[in-house]
Amino acid sequence: MMPSADMLEIITCAILILVSSVGNMCLFYSTRKCITGHLQTSFLLIFSLVFVHLIKNLVVNVMKIVYSSGFMLDSAGCKVLCFTTALTTSLAIWFMLYFALLYHWKLYQTVHPLNESQNLDHRKPSLKVVAALWVAGVAVYIPVLLYTEKSEYLNTGNSTHPLATSRIHVDCLTDFRNKQVEFYYGKVFLALIDILPLASLVFVCFWMSFLLSEKKKMTYGDIWIGDDDSEIEILRGAKFSILLMWLIAPLWISHFILVNFLKDLAACVFFPAVLTALSSGFSAFSPFLLMLVNYKMKLVSFWGAKKEKPTQQPANVILSPYA
Repeated sequence: MMPSADMLEIITCAILILVSSVGNMCLFYSTRKCITGHLQTSFLLIFSLVFVHLIKNLVVNVMKIVYSSGFMLDSAGCKVLCFTTALTTSLAIWFMLYFALLYHWKLYQTVHPLNESQNLDHRKPSLKVVAALWVAGVAVYIPVLLYTEKSEYLNTGNSTHPLATSRIHVDCLTDFRNKQVEFYYGKVFLALIDILPLASLVFVCFWMSFLLSEKKKMTYGDIWIGDDDSEIEILRGAKFSILLMWLIAPLWISHFILVNFLKDLAACVFFPAVLTALSSGFSAFSPFLLMLVNYKMKLVSFWGAKKEKPTQQPANVILSPYA
């Protein structure tokens, strides 16, 4: 017997919640050592990603499980669902773009070293950027929470059919009562809020691919010099940024196409589960890739180099005057 659409969505949400909870908690645990007396900007960026991913799965997917279990959501519940889904999706893209920009900046410095006077500390400006992204995200999507209403949807299908079930992606839609506001803000503006940063992320990652190829061809007078731990971490971070781009971009594009251009597939039993997987897949699986950036690193540039204790010379050792 084929499982119902509600059952498939519940199973998908449960798997995503489990995987996301484990991955993000492990990512948080593995980066907590980066706090050295105060909250560093790099840790704040990772913490923001962890928080966004957990909200996506522990709030949005839990609400989907509740709905698929037979409990209807009122207008307020649908508005919270739509607001949280859109906000977490955009913030995940924005934070990933900023994450890639940080590694692009470090990789560019490695391939094309700058003068020490030009090597400015990026922590204070990036702290402001992380805070600004949170404020901008809430400001952009707060009208969705305040000024939308639950759409009046009538299920005209045969309610006795096994596939005729309440679908949260259809029954819990919200829209603005003004058609012009709905089109220009709800459709065009909110789409561009994701498309433009996503396109920028793709551009930055392709630029990093070019820089990585340059780094691979670099020689120092035909002498190969091994990379230290900080350079290895930068190279690894750049490569994983590119890999994360190839994860988030296809998921977002596929979800956007299904929701806006392939609405005829909504009658398929697997459609709600596929939408959920595309919407929350990045939040569930990206933490495992982010953990690999600093895996078994003694010295990491993203978190700041660890201070090593100077080795003391034995008292009976005579130092050379030319040392």
